[in-house]
Amino acid sequence: MKLFVNSVKHIDFHWHKEVEVVYVLHGSINMYLDQQQYTLHEDDLIVVNSMSVHKMERTNQDNVLLTLQFGPELMNNNAFISCNSALNVEQDVPRLLSIKQHLAQMVWEINKKTPGYQNFTMGRLQMLCGCLQRYFSSGTNPTLEEGSKDYDYKRLNRVLTYIDIHYNEKITLQDMAHSEHLSLHYFSHFFTDKIGIPFQKYLTLIRLEKAQAQLAANDKKISEIALDCGFANIKLFNKYFKEKYGCTPGSYRESSRTPEPHELNVNRKPKTYEESSSGDYYEMETLNAIASLYRYLDLKGDANHKMLPVSSAHLSNQTSIEVRADQTSFVYEKHWNITMTAGRAIEGLREDWRKQLSALKGKVPFQYIRFHGIFNDEMMVYSETEQGAPVYNWSYVDKLYDFLLAQGVRPFVELSFMPSQLARSKETLFWWRGNISPPSDPAKWQALVREFIRHCLNRYGTEEVKKWYFEVWNEPDLAGVCWAGSKEEYFAFYELTAHAIKTVLPELRVGGPAMGYGSLWNDTWAEEFLSYCRKHEVALDFFSFHIYSEYPKRKVEEDRLTQIMPPSFYKESIDLLRQKMKASSYSHVELHVTEWNFSLYDRNLLHDTMFMAPFVIYHTMNTLGDVKAMAFWSFTDVFEESIVPTSPFYGGFGLINRDGLKKPSYYAFELMQKLGDELLIKGDGYVGTRKSDGSMQFLFYHYVHVDQLFASGDWSELSCSTRYDVFEEKGSKAFELTLNKLPGPYKCTSYQLDRDHGSVFDEWTRMGSPYSLTEEEISYLNGRSGPFMGTEIIRDECWRREILLPPHGVMLLILNRQY
Repeated sequence: MKLFVNSVKHIDFHWHKEVEVVYVLHGSINMYLDQQQYTLHEDDLIVVNSMSVHKMERTNQDNVLLTLQFGPELMNNNAFISCNSALNVEQDVPRLLSIKQHLAQMVWEINKKTPGYQNFTMGRLQMLCGCLQRYFSSGTNPTLEEGSKDYDYKRLNRVLTYIDIHYNEKITLQDMAHSEHLSLHYFSHFFTDKIGIPFQKYLTLIRLEKAQAQLAANDKKISEIALDCGFANIKLFNKYFKEKYGCTPGSYRESSRTPEPHELNVNRKPKTYEESSSGDYYEMETLNAIASLYRYLDLKGDANHKMLPVSSAHLSNQTSIEVRADQTSFVYEKHWNITMTAGRAIEGLREDWRKQLSALKGKVPFQYIRFHGIFNDEMMVYSETEQGAPVYNWSYVDKLYDFLLAQGVRPFVELSFMPSQLARSKETLFWWRGNISPPSDPAKWQALVREFIRHCLNRYGTEEVKKWYFEVWNEPDLAGVCWAGSKEEYFAFYELTAHAIKTVLPELRVGGPAMGYGSLWNDTWAEEFLSYCRKHEVALDFFSFHIYSEYPKRKVEEDRLTQIMPPSFYKESIDLLRQKMKASSYSHVELHVTEWNFSLYDRNLLHDTMFMAPFVIYHTMNTLGDVKAMAFWSFTDVFEESIVPTSPFYGGFGLINRDGLKKPSYYAFELMQKLGDELLIKGDGYVGTRKSDGSMQFLFYHYVHVDQLFASGDWSELSCSTRYDVFEEKGSKAFELTLNKLPGPYKCTSYQLDRDHGSVFDEWTRMGSPYSLTEEEISYLNGRSGPFMGTEIIRDECWRREILLPPHGVMLLILNRQY
């Protein structure tokens, strides 16, 4: 059995042994089946029998389909099903309802992965097949009867393949009949019987489709395209094209290059590779397609089943952990608190931003902070006289850097974006319009960088600035999004910037390119950059890149909805980049992840939820030793890449919301900071450490990933107040911790964090989800935010503790020696 969500542009005539059920979740499609053509709209359902020749193509609407395929043996191998809601047969309505109910429940079970879901899903499939046979069977399927002519399908495949390759040549019915050693009359009837349309009409159809693709893809003359695609003359081509598409080739070409009004929206969703070389930024409307099917879960007979929770008594296999107090450990680096991030430089002059940074620094002693826009116009660092002479002003930079250094935080300097008076063009990024252009005068850019470096050295001293990092730009691989020049122009730009820094003080650390993760998987951008640096002997003291969850791995995965990658994607991305660096002889260079979070969408509602605490812990523990630093994006919702929504919990990137309320992701960092510096043990959902004073720390977490539906790009189950329906349904996770050879009494302090203990978002929803918080409400929520604490004294040499974590739960145990 296969069950998947997809989007269709064009699927040519084909056939397969599986029975196929197609349900239209969104939009419409044209279906050619059993010598007939149908248009299926939203909520329509059709069954394609085994070995039935069929074709699907997009209408003038986008579409999202749910497709179920299963073996014909579930239909007794030979039943022929006549099920097609596009026929609008009145007596079929209640019968179709039963099919949709079973289909909806199958989707629910598969997406949620509730314990026993495989059996529930197969049971629903059996019931669906029973309904099809009981209500829609119309005799036997002749193509599956004994003695069926398999050779006919091989012949048809040869014919269709030949047409697809030679469509631009002269092809006659007589020629094809002769090539198959058949009479003209027999071949004509054979082709029409299998495909449903005469041979010549099919050939014209293929030629039109090839022409349609060329019209949208290139600037050839229409007369040339007509001849290229096998049409005898332009007049015939125009006639046939207008009959099929309802417009002339010229008007089709014009409309295909002009976005429809509904496409020009400001909602953000990851682009495909064709739209952006990394897919790191959003431009499309979020799909809520599955809601059209899920409404059938609410009907009598299914609602109760859907809403049954996983038994709280159900546990995954209990994980037993045994540790000796005197066992060997090894030192590791806490790579998650080396660098923290924020939105842009000017926000660092705000009181609320500074207050939050100071509070965070007091609990998580990170060393560096990275943000965009140190050269933005709003920082007023660069202007020119009427004669074009540069004028530098470091007043705002000084205010920001003075504050940071006073907090014990060093700048991780991202050299961006371009001052508008120095920019070659006017392209900008984000609400605050950071200019992404290369410099109009490279020499002036180099002078700006040199003066900036000199000023920092003079103000803060050589020994201090030598400890900083200087990163050249942000995601230049996103051509047209974060960089308005070519790839080659960025390589040259990096070289002249690195040279400007090193000529002032060679010991300064320069690197980049703050690369997006899409190009890591889809092209050779990283290899080319490293090759350029090696060939031109350009300094590269560290390599930096970014990781988020969205985006299909491969460019070749066309017609797929936006995908959220599995949890392993982060480590896989790091490993892949490490391989590329090693192959380019840069394995010795420090690797920094200078942005990471769950979603690259700054309105993803999951960012506020309890999900984020185990998410943060999972990825930090899973990448220990793999990178120099993991810089979480970002520490605060005082952040203005786009217009800030009114809700205090709108899905912002921050660990802390704009009112200073600490989200579960914040407490993940605070709890990890309590870990020791020596690693005792690490496994699936747990880590144990020790400090030099003999104390031990054990951190447990229950990470639950989003379900397949949400991962495929459908957010229909997500709302401002309902944010936990998009995850796989898991029971509680059980651990048994056994500590042996304890040398004396210990005090065990536990910190419990879950939806009922310390998740400020869940407290906010219990309060009624007010959009405007009073000072009293903020104070109340602040008091309810944070882990629940408990203590006990351990006096035994051998001690056992059972830990039961609900989905998204976290618990830290700290054992301190008592004297």
